[in-house]
Amino acid sequence: MMDLKDKNVLIIMPEFYSFQTNLKDELESRGAHVKFYDEEPKKTKFLILKNMESIFHKKDVFGKFNRQLTNQIIAEKPTEGYDYFLVIRGNVLSEETIITIKERALKNGAKTIYYTWDPVEYVRHKGKLGLLFDKRYDFDSVDVRNTDMGYELLPLFYTDEFDAADWQKPDEYLYDYVSVSAFFPYRYRYLKAFKKANPDKKLLFKLYLSPVVYWGKKIKDPKLVKNLDMDIITFKPYTHEEMRQQCKETRAILDLTQEHQQGLTMRTLETVGAKLKLVTNNAYINEYDFYNDNDYVIMSDLSAKADEAEKTGDYSAFILPGEEWLGKPYQENEEIRRSYSIHAFIEKVFN
Repeated sequence: MMDLKDKNVLIIMPEFYSFQTNLKDELESRGAHVKFYDEEPKKTKFLILKNMESIFHKKDVFGKFNRQLTNQIIAEKPTEGYDYFLVIRGNVLSEETIITIKERALKNGAKTIYYTWDPVEYVRHKGKLGLLFDKRYDFDSVDVRNTDMGYELLPLFYTDEFDAADWQKPDEYLYDYVSVSAFFPYRYRYLKAFKKANPDKKLLFKLYLSPVVYWGKKIKDPKLVKNLDMDIITFKPYTHEEMRQQCKETRAILDLTQEHQQGLTMRTLETVGAKLKLVTNNAYINEYDFYNDNDYVIMSDLSAKADEAEKTGDYSAFILPGEEWLGKPYQENEEIRRSYSIHAFIEKVFN
């Protein structure tokens, strides 16, 4: 295990579920001193600024934030400076911010790392910010192939909470399939189709819809939230522990991404760690070394299939694999499985 004892680590990233906490806990368990700065501390304000930038072509809309952030980091830096500087996504950061931090907040010889969990075409700097760092990583295999900027592939990770080595299998599973995530119209549409097509299976399908978003849609786009299936919708978010327990109680996970999604979701990596079978609409999953037909099924073109099903009433395209697949023992490769753990992620990033 890499020794980070008494190393000072500076990280700038957006808040993303428990990602920050996971990184901080792992780094501190190795003796590091970690300082986080939020890339978008005022999300509503930042969304307005992004709209101003795109609609009115207004330049330097994040200039004030970048100056304030830079000054704060320099004022609060350890006396001797930082040993490591990690930026994750860096959507609103300027090149000047990065250069100034490197010059004034880091030790001589400090290592600088950039990582993105968004394809570079979807971030404002189009991946060019990463060129200012010693190492740069992208979670998206297609992105890495198509981006000529020296990015290396680095998927997300699973944490110890989803390590099958610490799990005890139940005597009887409560569910055949679990799919729990945030509400998006496309997910709701697909889950309704899967529910119609699989009455013979034990399913837990839940989409969290914020009450604030719900009432906003009731006013602005009432058709979107009309006659919602409340067996699928929940207004109360599941805790991390509840989601972990659901994974323990199911034979397989159904993970639905947007049609253009190429990189692997955190949920996908959690199934690797937990040794759970997975059905997904991410066609790129077969590019990864853990993929095999025994444990993974790809169901693609769901949008077109949903169009056809809603038109004809035939939802057979949404029938999930049955006992023949679910009953097959999980195909294990411990070396590959552990290469997707948070421990391996930290080793790769900070080495």
